[in-house]
Amino acid sequence: MPSTELAARAAESWRQLPGQARRIRVGLSGGLDSTVLLHLLASLRQTLPIELAAAHVQHGLVAGSAAWADDCRRLCDGLAVPLVVCPVQVDRRHPGGLEAAAREARRAALVALGDEVLALAHHRDDQAETVLFRAIRGAGVRGAGGMRPVAVAGTGPLVWRPLLDVPRSALLAYARAHGLAWVDDPSNADSGFSRNFLRNEVLPLVESRFPGAAAGLARMGRLCGEAAGMLDELAALDLAALRLPGSLRLGREATLRLSSARLRNLLRFMLLEAGEAMPDEDRLREIERQLCSPGAVEGLYLPVGGSAVCAYREAWWLAAARHERAPASLAWHLEPAVPWAGGVVGWRETMGEGLAAAVLAGGVCDLRCRAGGERMRLRAGGPSRSLKNLLQEAGVPPWLRSDLPLLWVDGRLAWVAGVGVAAEFRCRPGESGVAPEWSALAA
Repeated sequence: MPSTELAARAAESWRQLPGQARRIRVGLSGGLDSTVLLHLLASLRQTLPIELAAAHVQHGLVAGSAAWADDCRRLCDGLAVPLVVCPVQVDRRHPGGLEAAAREARRAALVALGDEVLALAHHRDDQAETVLFRAIRGAGVRGAGGMRPVAVAGTGPLVWRPLLDVPRSALLAYARAHGLAWVDDPSNADSGFSRNFLRNEVLPLVESRFPGAAAGLARMGRLCGEAAGMLDELAALDLAALRLPGSLRLGREATLRLSSARLRNLLRFMLLEAGEAMPDEDRLREIERQLCSPGAVEGLYLPVGGSAVCAYREAWWLAAARHERAPASLAWHLEPAVPWAGGVVGWRETMGEGLAAAVLAGGVCDLRCRAGGERMRLRAGGPSRSLKNLLQEAGVPPWLRSDLPLLWVDGRLAWVAGVGVAAEFRCRPGESGVAPEWSALAA
């Protein structure tokens, strides 16, 4: 592939970026692939309005790798590209192994720089390797879709892979044509690592028997990516159709009418949208089984990473998992945001509703957890009722009840999150009021 064609492909790929982003940082290892990418994008500055920078992640896993940063500096200085070097610590006890740990540390360091676009030098051979690796692990259509040319890294930058449909041989030819020097990472030759084994042993053997196999695998990845995109569109339609009016929660009865495959597709979509690592098939089927079981109406709380699949009565939803317990008691001076059991207790000014502001101003206010036996009168002249019954009537999920914030004023129960204000503290019409809120109930 001539250098001019490679440059034209990269330029066309840039034109497809949302908003044609201008500020681009290249993840620069110093190896062949990223060296070519940086040189190529630097040459495009003559015709495209882009601002280029680079970042080198220094993980220290290979003897002598500290010197690679100097090679990257020389390259960047020659191209007038600003460079930042990011030292990282790699967790050698990572459950996914050293490869996964290094990859996560590298990605986290690059994302933390806060750039608009992060350009990575993955090419067609990398894509074939990724597709094969994930297929062996039974990753399904989404996994077999491999890497995407453009993707969003959670709340981080837009990840751009302009060389994803280019074979490595074309990058090697480009580097030689332009007299580029690059670093050879000796760890890439170690076939003890799974991906290196596929790259060094398996794919060359397959190519010797089936020429063009790498291109075929990459094409399969692209087609699976398209299929995964359509599954996401279907899940988005299901999500919208199942949502209860005026709520972020989903109707359980309508959900149960979905086919098993369609429900699991929806679960995958919701977890991916929440930024969670995908659970394996057995775990996902178990979540589906419990969600569809009759007992789910009594309350279901299934943690999945930093999220939780929740169900109660005729609704279900995905919420942030709760890892913090509430304090037993906390003095409250009407601070605007008090952390409480994974949420925040805040308040808003009202008129004629909520707690009477005058009563709060002259009282001693405490936030407490349930201790048991609390009672409350919601209507003037009405009966005092147990908090247990009030929580059931209000539909507060069982797993939230033990950590609910209860506001006590001068030793009397005045407000319970999700239930309301005690009658003797309620604001009169036209009177200034305060409406407390607990964000953990908003999901």
